[in-house]
Amino acid sequence: MSSQEQLRANQQNAQKSTGPRTEEGKARARYNARRHGLTGQFYVMDDNDRQAYFAFEKGLFNALAPVGEYEHQLAISIAQDHWRMNRVKGIEFNTMGLGHHELAPEMNADSPETETAITQAQTWRSDNKAFANMALYETRLHRIINRNKRELNELQTKRLAAEAKAREEAELFLAYELSKSVPPNEENIQVNGFVFSVATIYEDLAWQQTLAEARFYKANNWDRSKPLPFKPLSFPKAA
Repeated sequence: MSSQEQLRANQQNAQKSTGPRTEEGKARARYNARRHGLTGQFYVMDDNDRQAYFAFEKGLFNALAPVGEYEHQLAISIAQDHWRMNRVKGIEFNTMGLGHHELAPEMNADSPETETAITQAQTWRSDNKAFANMALYETRLHRIINRNKRELNELQTKRLAAEAKAREEAELFLAYELSKSVPPNEENIQVNGFVFSVATIYEDLAWQQTLAEARFYKANNWDRSKPLPFKPLSFPKAA
């Protein structure tokens, strides 16, 4: 069969597919892999875990505040590894629960508390290598998280310093233009790759000027007859 004929045959066969029909097949399909929108990775999760993971990731994103693709990649790695660490803890608790389910009927202790303690000890002793591997796995994840967080912090520190310098230059330029009574008509101003709202900078400059006036008059017992040591700027009215 030629490639074109095979393609048409595959397309026709695909039209006949209606997905899983049995309850067993539908149950398996609940765990189909889902692609992460940013990384393109496939995650095999049920709907509840998927929703919980993306809510968890969103919360960490808000805390980490990444900007740009590389910062986002580091933030995703940090979120994923924190999720994996939580999963390790969950597996440890579940393993203890499984041990209690399997071993508790064989126990004959004087009290429920003693029975629980003995069951936990027996669970650990019967599979202590697995618990050791969990601890090792958690330690490695912790190191990876710290490394990625350190790199993210360094990137953000450099970016924020560069942004602050650009913002200072933008404020200085706009204040200079206002002193000449020729404010720019643009809505945004770009400095060293950073884009700032002209209206927002005007608001900040007006606030800084108000504070400077207040500090001066406070230092002079609020004597408004004294002239200011600087010429106040007149800011454009907001549209």
